[in-house]
Amino acid sequence: MPSSARRTLGLVAGAATAALAIYFLRGTVRPAVPTPDTAPLADTAAVHGASSAPVAGQARIFATIGDSNSRIEGVAAHAGKLYVADWKDGGVYSVDAANGHVERVGQLPTKPGESLLGVATDSAGNVYVGAPQTGIIYRIDAAKLGKPDFKARKDVQAFASGAAGANGLTFDANGHLWVSGGDANAVYHVGPKGGQAKVFAKGYTMVSNDTTMPVRAYVTNGLGIDSAGNVYTANTGTGEITRLEVKPGYELGTITSVAKDERLLGADGIIVMPNGDIWVTANYRNALARITPDGVVTIVAHDPTGAVLHFPAEFKRIGNTFYMANLNFPVGANHATKYKGAQIAAIDVQ
Repeated sequence: MPSSARRTLGLVAGAATAALAIYFLRGTVRPAVPTPDTAPLADTAAVHGASSAPVAGQARIFATIGDSNSRIEGVAAHAGKLYVADWKDGGVYSVDAANGHVERVGQLPTKPGESLLGVATDSAGNVYVGAPQTGIIYRIDAAKLGKPDFKARKDVQAFASGAAGANGLTFDANGHLWVSGGDANAVYHVGPKGGQAKVFAKGYTMVSNDTTMPVRAYVTNGLGIDSAGNVYTANTGTGEITRLEVKPGYELGTITSVAKDERLLGADGIIVMPNGDIWVTANYRNALARITPDGVVTIVAHDPTGAVLHFPAEFKRIGNTFYMANLNFPVGANHATKYKGAQIAAIDVQ
């Protein structure tokens, strides 16, 4: 992690109580319900013309992880449960999506305060966590989660290595793990048996020229995969979403810019839906966006005051609800706010 990001982390403290401002498609502004932990969603105009957005629901704080010193960035989902990893001490937590119940179910062999980014689950429910500073992807067997005799040194496997900057983690349909490299400007992949991660693409996207953008180094943030097996990454500093064609034999094909939009500044987590829609969290703006296959960008939710969204990072969808890890960096829309603790925000869509 760059030193600028580490300095940013040291600034985070306190809590916010501002209400979520709402922006509708035709620009009308309506006040939000003034509570710190629930607020209506908003839709804003599509950049290339009219685009019907999902029906607005509620944005709310769904779960709190650990204590006031905890921090989370990645989130995984399997069988109705969410999984996150706490930077504070390497603790792994499950969250029941049905009722928000939080349980500590594991422990990583990482140093206290070490950043932990992407979190993923495979089809069997095993949990994987990326450690960017070491380039290691850790694996916890599903059968070990929540066991009273859980020991990090014996129950956590170093599944993959060599993934410098390990950030977004996503499995493809064949059980192949893909990893974005964050500030390493790279994408890696590794087979179902793990081992040394292979570089799939490197140096294909550019760092923003805006030197005031504190997280611009994260040019390969998040990672999504479409139904054809192609990979998508986000450039946090420029708001660009890039598609990398995956050819047979895991060879790199055409690299395409899908969308680049100022409203996507802070682009972080990516989910590609079966219909080709791309959902993106924009941490710098506290926003959730949808991009159609032809590149039309719609801001579905925008929280400029940080009432519920506090630098939203990775996210997952269960049913009609998105669950987002609030990373709480005090930059962008969050520059005047201070938060303590780790929270998962939820937004309902249709």
